[in-house]
Amino acid sequence: MPLSLQVQGCIETFLADHDLGSLYREYNWDQDTWENGFSEMRKLEVDLTMAAKNGCLTRGHIIRVARWGRLRNIKRIQCPENIRIALYAGDNLTEYSNIDCSMPLRLLRETIKGIGPTYLSKVLMFSRPQLYAAIDTRLVRTFGNGDKSIEGHGWLSLAVKNYGHGWYIPEYQSSWPGEYDTWIAILHHIAQLCNTSGHKCPHPDQYISIGLRKQGIWIVADIETALFSYASKRVKKEL
Repeated sequence: MPLSLQVQGCIETFLADHDLGSLYREYNWDQDTWENGFSEMRKLEVDLTMAAKNGCLTRGHIIRVARWGRLRNIKRIQCPENIRIALYAGDNLTEYSNIDCSMPLRLLRETIKGIGPTYLSKVLMFSRPQLYAAIDTRLVRTFGNGDKSIEGHGWLSLAVKNYGHGWYIPEYQSSWPGEYDTWIAILHHIAQLCNTSGHKCPHPDQYISIGLRKQGIWIVADIETALFSYASKRVKKEL
C-alpha cells in the first residue's frame, strides 16, 4: 500500500527528531526489557512462528499471547483447540507486495472470539514478525487520531474509545480493519528507510544467536517495538 507524501514527510520528520535504536532499547513490558533479551517476547515468537510455519496455531498459543498482553478477561476467549492459519507462502518482500495484511485479521476474527484488534494483531506479530506487527491503543492514541489528552500524529485514520473500563480500538469504525494495512505499510517504510541509511537495529544478542533476526536489520515488529516505547512515554506523560 503506497503511503501519501504527507505521511511520508511526517515520518521523515519523526525519524529526524527521534533515535529509533534508543527507543528500541528502552522498551519495557513486564519482564520484557532489552537487557534481558526480551525474554517472554522471544519465547512467544519462537513458538508461534514454528506453529504458523506448520499452518496451525493452538488455543494455548492464543491464551499465552493474551496473558502476556494482560488481557482483562481471558475467560471470555473462545476458539477451537487448533486454528488453521496460512501466513507463510513465499519470501517476505515479494509476499508483502502481493497480500492484503488485514485479511488474516478477518480470518482470525471469525475463529477466535473474546479478543479484538489489539490481540489479533499480536497473534499475527508473533506468528510472522517480518510481515506483521501489533497495533494497540497506545499506538493509536499516539499515531492515530489521538484522544482528549493526546494529540495524535495523524499517520492513521483510527480512533480509540474509553467508557471507563480501559481504552480499546472499536471494530465498528469504518477505517478498521483497512487501516491495519496502512499501519503495516508505515512500519515497512520506516524499516526500509532505516536499513538503507545504515541505521542498525540493536537487537539483543539472544535474537541473533538463535536466528530470529539478522544482525542490525530492522523488520516491522522491531519498528513497532520502538514506536510502542515512544507511545508509552507520550501516554504516561499525559496521565
